[in-house]
Amino acid sequence: MIIPGNGCTSIQQSNWYGWLHRECATRNIPSICENFPDPYEAKREIWLPFIDSQLKQNPIDSMILVGHSSGAQAALRYTEDHPVKATILVSATYSDLGDANERLSNYYPHIDGSNQYDFESMRKNCKTFHQFHSDDDPFIPVQEAIRIKDGLQLSESNFHLLPRRSHFFEPPFPELLDLVLQLTSE
Repeated sequence: MIIPGNGCTSIQQSNWYGWLHRECATRNIPSICENFPDPYEAKREIWLPFIDSQLKQNPIDSMILVGHSSGAQAALRYTEDHPVKATILVSATYSDLGDANERLSNYYPHIDGSNQYDFESMRKNCKTFHQFHSDDDPFIPVQEAIRIKDGLQLSESNFHLLPRRSHFFEPPFPELLDLVLQLTSE
């Protein structure tokens, strides 16, 4: 299931989402690439039930979540309470970076110490995490991505820091496709 970043009103025409969906289809790999409700604020209380409703129609033990930006945060929070085969995070951030709109989504830890990530439950519900980040992401500093990597206790082989890919807006994204193909064959 491809979980987009916020602001994507037509997921199949946004970033690399439609490209990945079509690449999976040509290889007979079922994928979900649906428009999300509340596309601009991406609120947790709307997105997580939507993800759950989409996944209930598919075998969870074979499901791979691919979340980008705010969608990476939704994927993380989903794995706190639900088992999936694997999760791939693209341009994930630890905090809301002081952005009021991101704060509205309710994915991030609050300043008062509440709403912390439950990395232990995430690791229990999802045995395989991979994370992609770019060394020149204009929105999310690498240190934010490393905080997610450290919380998930990812090995260096599961943390993919790629050069000059910005916020991973443009297709193709061959490294992601290769990883999806590898995970679906396991």
